[in-house]
Amino acid sequence: MALEQQFEHVLQFIDEHLSENLSLALLADKAGVPVNHFEFIFHSLYHTQFKDYLSLLRNMEAAQTLSFDKSVSIEHVAQIAGYASTTAFVDGFTLSIGQSPESFRQAPNWANFFSKQQPLKTLSEGHEQLGYLDANIRVETLEELELLMIEHRGPALYVSQSIQALIAFRKAHSLLPSQQRTFNFIYSLPQDHSHNYSIDIGVSVSQAQLSALQEVLSGSAHFKVKTLPKGRYAVLSHNGSQDELNGKIKYLYGTWLTKMNYQLREQPLTFERFDMGNDDENVNLKIYLAIT
Repeated sequence: MALEQQFEHVLQFIDEHLSENLSLALLADKAGVPVNHFEFIFHSLYHTQFKDYLSLLRNMEAAQTLSFDKSVSIEHVAQIAGYASTTAFVDGFTLSIGQSPESFRQAPNWANFFSKQQPLKTLSEGHEQLGYLDANIRVETLEELELLMIEHRGPALYVSQSIQALIAFRKAHSLLPSQQRTFNFIYSLPQDHSHNYSIDIGVSVSQAQLSALQEVLSGSAHFKVKTLPKGRYAVLSHNGSQDELNGKIKYLYGTWLTKMNYQLREQPLTFERFDMGNDDENVNLKIYLAIT
């Protein structure tokens, strides 16, 4: 079954279970794809972030209840909309709809409400015309590679601090960029600097280097040994803007993967960095997408 069809079933499931806990793991299972890739595929197919889509659907339904059934308390509206708390509902609704729940209930601004539904229209939009990328995407078989990595789990604003920690570690232990390669494992799509971002930032190491660093690593709460698994990867190079990179990733997931009929492996989207990730405007890297 094509990715589009798999995700159409997911959209239907979301519509029918809005008030429930819709975890990425659950939805990825429904879609038949590894959880590490779910957000990337959703964004590539529908041109909007999954979290924004889910929040908008829940808030639209909540808005209908607030306006037309004033007997339902705001606390109960939050519950049936799938929010973990009333506070989270008030914050999420206000951000998404442009009015607080109480304000909307008293005097709904319907013109503004309907203007907020624009992201839903992107579901029917076509893909960007990036067919020329086919010639630049190649399939390669990589050998297993061991890495020392920092797990960054938090606001995207602080990724630079994790990068600086890696740079300092490399300098302290002579893991030079000219000799050791730099990698990122990307687990989620960053929305903006204030949102949480899941990414591993690391450096390739030999068995001899690992052995020499055992004592240091055993006392470290920050560095972990991970592996870039052996196997086939779709590989694409990029040297340019962040926007162009995002377009290539969307094409890779939303068009190329479907056309070539490959299956995804659990390994998250992987970047090999040649710029250490210090420049927000221009990036120089290779993209590795693990496939079977």
